[in-house]
Amino acid sequence: MMSFNVVTIYDNRRWDRFVKNANMSDFNHTWHYHSTAADGEPLLLVYEEESEFIALPVIRKHEGEADGKRQYALYSYAGPICSTNFALLNSGMQERFESVLKVFLEQHTIISVSVQLHPLIHKNFKPLGLGVLRKNPESMLINVSDGPDMRQEHYGDNFSNEVTLLKRKGYTVRQAVAIQDVDSFGEIFRRNMSPLNKNAADHYDKAWFRQMLRPAGFDTSLLLAGQGTQTAAGALLTFCNDLMQFHLAATHENFLFDAPLRVLLHEAVMLGRTLGMQYMQLEGLAGRPEVLFACKAFSPELYPGFKTWQISYGEADCRDARSRKLHQHLSVAV
Repeated sequence: MMSFNVVTIYDNRRWDRFVKNANMSDFNHTWHYHSTAADGEPLLLVYEEESEFIALPVIRKHEGEADGKRQYALYSYAGPICSTNFALLNSGMQERFESVLKVFLEQHTIISVSVQLHPLIHKNFKPLGLGVLRKNPESMLINVSDGPDMRQEHYGDNFSNEVTLLKRKGYTVRQAVAIQDVDSFGEIFRRNMSPLNKNAADHYDKAWFRQMLRPAGFDTSLLLAGQGTQTAAGALLTFCNDLMQFHLAATHENFLFDAPLRVLLHEAVMLGRTLGMQYMQLEGLAGRPEVLFACKAFSPELYPGFKTWQISYGEADCRDARSRKLHQHLSVAV
């Protein structure tokens, strides 16, 4: 009987070997990213046929008990990766992958699965018989490789003026290089997050941020916007292959009125373009898609949206709200 090869978080070399050999991947697939998980058990579920494979990184979380059995949910923040382009993948192999996944869910009493799919990586991926696809309005992908002639169309008529105004007010942007800069941003982020999710805020301690700036398998940069000697806002960027993410962002409460994230967003796009990035992923905040466009920089009609692959069993249907916690640890854009 076919089954998964399960790679645990303790086997970092094997985990990242599959990521490296995938046709396309992002930083959310890497071992380093999953090693920072606040709770749950990170696993890489690998289905192989000769020289080809499909691998699904997940975090297994305990969801209580029923009839004396422990029940779990699976969360994937990256979606499956494959040794070949999904457009060229034999449909029979995907069918067998889904069959093995279904057996795995039943054997391990998994009652729900929520998998975020990427507009580029999974452009040609669609479940054949397991679960459903739902639109995810909390994320979007923007093209950062466009030339200057595209900026007005993509950023809106007022964006350049707003960035210029912030600079006239004395806002500057720099890349963090000192540990003190990292710790300062971490403190601002925790204050932003604490009213929303105290447990999540506690997870993002000094060690977490310092670890994220010493990654393996991808690159990071911490941009800080300041006015004088004060840090007003910051954004943690990740870079993997030609994809970047505006991964975490936070604003000091004393500077909310000016919305300095605008100038950070502008500088992030410029940095990504300099580094040869093609696309940047931008997140909303825990079920509030309007936060995605709070800086009035981007038009949602212009950019491809994300989808979530959801699989539920029985009582898991009533846990739909819980599965939407998929993004709560991502960007805080205030």
